[in-house]
Amino acid sequence: MSRQTLGKRKRYILGFGDGPKPSSSSSTSSRVSQDHVGELQKLKAEMEEMKMEREIEREKLRRQLEHERREREEEKKEREEEQKQIAHLTSLVAEFLKGKTQTHKSSIHHDGAMYSTGGTNTR
Repeated sequence: MSRQTLGKRKRYILGFGDGPKPSSSSSTSSRVSQDHVGELQKLKAEMEEMKMEREIEREKLRRQLEHERREREEEKKEREEEQKQIAHLTSLVAEFLKGKTQTHKSSIHHDGAMYSTGGTNTR
């Protein structure tokens, strides 16, 4: 009677028409539901594993960034210390040269005085 009314298309009404007929709709639903639950549990477990892996990677990155930050700080301190040493050496060289210049001027002055007292000035 459904074929006369609805035609020969499959599955107008579950269990009627051409095609495989389920043994019972409740057992099929139960089996499908159990399959879905199993699949969901599997997916949840995979998601948890991925979360844990991502957290491990984050921790590795955090440690690496912290290590690099410490290295940059140490390099900065070393550069600052080198700059202090350069400044100190520069001041020592400047003092040395200043002393040499004064000593040289003093010896020229003494030589000039000797020449002027000797009566002959070579300047």
